[in-house]
Amino acid sequence: MSRTAKSSMAWGGTLSFARLVAGLIRVKVVALALGVGGVGIFSLLQQVNLTGISIVTMSLAVPIINLGRPWVKDGTPEAAGRVAGTALALVGFNALILIVVAAVTGGDLFRRIGTGALEPLLLWAIVLSILFGAIASSFWEGMSFLADRFDIYVRAGIASTLVDVLCVAGGAGLYGLRGAVIAMPIGPVVLFGSYALLLRRDPTGRQVLKNLSFSTRELPRILSYSAMMFAAVALTNVGLTTVRAKVLLEAGASANGYLQTVTSLAAYTLAFVTTGFWGHMHARGAAEGDTPQVRAELYQALRLGLLISFTGCGAAVVLADYLIPLFFAPRFAPAAPLMVAYMPGELCYQLLYVLTAYQLTISRRRRYLAWSLGYIGVLVAIGWALVPQYGAVGYVVAHVGASVLMLAVASFMCWRSGQVPLRLVGMASSLAALLATMSGVLIWLHWHGSAGRIALLGLIPVGVTGAIAAKELLSGFKLGRRRPATNAGGN
Repeated sequence: MSRTAKSSMAWGGTLSFARLVAGLIRVKVVALALGVGGVGIFSLLQQVNLTGISIVTMSLAVPIINLGRPWVKDGTPEAAGRVAGTALALVGFNALILIVVAAVTGGDLFRRIGTGALEPLLLWAIVLSILFGAIASSFWEGMSFLADRFDIYVRAGIASTLVDVLCVAGGAGLYGLRGAVIAMPIGPVVLFGSYALLLRRDPTGRQVLKNLSFSTRELPRILSYSAMMFAAVALTNVGLTTVRAKVLLEAGASANGYLQTVTSLAAYTLAFVTTGFWGHMHARGAAEGDTPQVRAELYQALRLGLLISFTGCGAAVVLADYLIPLFFAPRFAPAAPLMVAYMPGELCYQLLYVLTAYQLTISRRRRYLAWSLGYIGVLVAIGWALVPQYGAVGYVVAHVGASVLMLAVASFMCWRSGQVPLRLVGMASSLAALLATMSGVLIWLHWHGSAGRIALLGLIPVGVTGAIAAKELLSGFKLGRRRPATNAGGN
């Protein structure tokens, strides 16, 4: 049976739900243990960790999938092994450079971004987290999609997520910020090991692993993808780190801590949409290209993703006053207006992300790069101008402005090229306008101190879209149980 959007989105949602619950538990414990200022510093260290992973990986999972997947579909594991082996060698080389750089300049880097000097144990804990996370999220993740084993991606992700929350939350609760940082490498180590164990049991995975080799002939094609992804992903993380560091330096650790509550919940909502999308579209798009059949699958994934996104972002807007004290701590309550203002932009960003990701799956690299850098460029420009005067609010305005502008551009281009139908653009515009209206009303009510139960009226449209999305996701689980495991061809 063909892998459907409902099935992949459902299993992707399972992984995202596990990450959501585990992440909220971790955030709750970390918030109680470290306080607002501690959360602000720890969040910046996490952003450094993500930036380091993006630099070391050079996003090599993408060329592994896009270049190797057609060979797997054609039954040529030797060629796929050359692609994967060459990419792994590049990651190993980058890892050596990271170790040298950390040994020479690591302490000065952290002082410059405002976290203060780190003792060697904490510095090398972050380095280990980057190293294992980089190999897992480049080589092993690429291998799972190369073998068309989205289930392995889900299983490995759930295992590492559960271990990560236990260790980081436990470390923060017992030893404060120091314990949380020391525990950071444990989750990536488990992710690395889970991928290795599961993929060695897959026939296609074994065939590719047996044929791993380094080939200088593969370097130009791999590096062309890598250069594009490095420019997009690494510069995005650098841009986000720069603006977040500016919030920390200009507005203080507390303001950055409030902002972290908002961006954390937004990230979990984003994962519900994007995880299943990647699982459904990437292996298929890489193997088949921008065909009418793949576009039909794109429409189904986008429609379901839009329902999920509106439900998550809308619930965050309506329930901000309740969610923040529940999942963080009462002292984080001042972040509620930020949450209400941030989420309409987050809905637009999530749709932009999916449209941009599709260009990558079908190797439309110029579009992917232009839209990705367009978003981060607008965000940095607006944030740099507004954060010194408005603090965290300036960051929120930058995110909303960049998301709306770039989504308008991407939607128009996708419609003109026939990738998405006009009815989907209309549906997205209507839901975005509805969420913006809800947000504006609630911000006005917050400003006048009278939000209260009036905000709960927003649960009506949120509940309707949530019920539709839940029904489709549950039917996806049924399809997923009937679908036999596949290793090639996307069917």
